[in-house]
Amino acid sequence: MIDYYDIKHCEIELSSYCNAECPLCPRNLFGYPYASGYTVRHLTFDNIKTIFDREFCDRVNFTFEGNFGDPIMNPELIDIVEYLNSTIKICTNGSMQTKVFWQELAKYNVQVLFGIDGLAGTHEIYRRGTKWQTVIDNATTFLQAGGTATWKMIEFDHNRAEIAQCKELSKQLG
Repeated sequence: MIDYYDIKHCEIELSSYCNAECPLCPRNLFGYPYASGYTVRHLTFDNIKTIFDREFCDRVNFTFEGNFGDPIMNPELIDIVEYLNSTIKICTNGSMQTKVFWQELAKYNVQVLFGIDGLAGTHEIYRRGTKWQTVIDNATTFLQAGGTATWKMIEFDHNRAEIAQCKELSKQLG
């Protein structure tokens, strides 16, 4: 049995909403909308305050996953990040929100993993419903505001030839 005080890391699904239609995602069974087995909703700020007390937040690192949705779609994300006041990693397709949002998020101790699966034209083959330039613009805004970001790329046959170029662009962006 795991002791409560041994918990050092917590992974959370903050939202089951997503703007993308990635074909292998549980939300899009082979590219078709599929929501059987889970409710499409956000974990609210009040939910977070009820579930995680201050003592827990002060000693635990968090990852906001995107297995069933994109955490960036949660309208209370900034409030949640501020409340947790911890080391936080956010996994996102990065194709939504405003420049102001990304600048605000950069003020907190978060690392954002942007799912970017290739260069312009190739990225959208898997990350359907997103725009490569929007993701790059959001990542650049976040980085220029002082945020920490990682380019997270899934290797496919269609993007394999671009891996070296993506690594180079990632370095250029910071």
